[in-house]
Amino acid sequence: MNGENAKLGTQKIPKLILSFSTTVLAGLVFNSVYTLTDTLFISHAVGDNAMGGVSLILPFTILQGAIATTVGSGASAIVSRKLGEGENGEAGNVTFNAMLIFYVTAIITTLLGFAFMNPLLKALGCTGELEIYAKEYFTIILLGNVFSTGFSSIIRAEGKMLYGMLIWIIPISINIILDAVFILVLDMGVKGSALATIICQFTSFLMSMLFFTRFTAQKFKGVHPDKKTAIEIIGIGLPSLIQSGSLSVMSAIFNNVLAKVSGEMGVTAFAYVSKIITFGLAPLTAFSSALVPVAGYNLGAKKYDRVKHSVIFCIKLSIIYSLLAIILVQSVPELLIGIFTDTKEIIILASKGIRIISFSLLFASVPMITGAFYQSAGKKGSAFVMFSATLIFAIPLILILPKFGEIEGIWLSYTLASLFAAVLGIGFFKKFEHN
Repeated sequence: MNGENAKLGTQKIPKLILSFSTTVLAGLVFNSVYTLTDTLFISHAVGDNAMGGVSLILPFTILQGAIATTVGSGASAIVSRKLGEGENGEAGNVTFNAMLIFYVTAIITTLLGFAFMNPLLKALGCTGELEIYAKEYFTIILLGNVFSTGFSSIIRAEGKMLYGMLIWIIPISINIILDAVFILVLDMGVKGSALATIICQFTSFLMSMLFFTRFTAQKFKGVHPDKKTAIEIIGIGLPSLIQSGSLSVMSAIFNNVLAKVSGEMGVTAFAYVSKIITFGLAPLTAFSSALVPVAGYNLGAKKYDRVKHSVIFCIKLSIIYSLLAIILVQSVPELLIGIFTDTKEIIILASKGIRIISFSLLFASVPMITGAFYQSAGKKGSAFVMFSATLIFAIPLILILPKFGEIEGIWLSYTLASLFAAVLGIGFFKKFEHN
């Protein structure tokens, strides 16, 4: 562990960032491939309304993943430090408290989901035929919520990068196979998709338990609930919750406004657009995730030139990637949307949307990277602002712009929110440089 950490202060920055990005990107891309495959199964085998209904639950699934990520990322930062200090027992106690936080939160979320399902679906923009599909899908997802763990980051904190990647790839592969069986062979519709998802999550849960009982370096003898440890886990992981939670809130707001402006067709069009954009954001997420350990180590070592180099390299890498992605989307938008549906009206509507929203990729990297930088520096307040900046700008824009351009105004509000967040991010980083 110490030998690996020493590289953070000596190895060339491009090599460091690229090597740290690889494992995270592999998991994210594979997860995005699964998301796209799942969308294909539902849209082609069940229908566009089914896809629209399932997409309405996206804010909940994003929030569900955000909670798991918050607990996992917060705990992993502490676990890696404790293992480096040789405190394997304290590391085990941190992981135990992370598990406790996660399962208590998951149970509460599930109970609240069932208790307020109808008003919640209405708030998410559920209308007409979409309600039946949304309720079927949501019910099964809630039942499997306790297995949507986020422990892969804790596994990676021990340096077990391969196992940390396999805990994504194996369950997702099972999910894709079961999607085909449940939807195409057994004709179970959205119920089949939801069932495949919770079996995937259960597989990940079993792999986590196998790791922590057989392969971990942590010691779990004498572990106990610890309020101070729990607060530290949540405090360090909170910026990750804000980042993922903002996406959840934005999706809910966009679906709600789209339902009023263009009805079910608009909601379904956004479902396909958001799937592609989520896939496109994966490399940007990997770059910002790679920055955290590199910048954190070098800030502690007071090697500020390496910190600046790391941030600038991540931004340059993100810009190059984003430009290539935008060129692709602008060239063949109908082809990309046509992967999911053959409904001409939806293809036209979604193609216009993705042409506008794709430009957000160029700006999205700045608040993500700046937020990751502040997280590594221990500046929780600034990290909080940067991870929530896009949402903060999106709320007034989504309420104002549709009055002038209707659905085009909705698409434009997404991109402009990313632009304004990027400008704020540049200002925040320059302010840190001068201090």
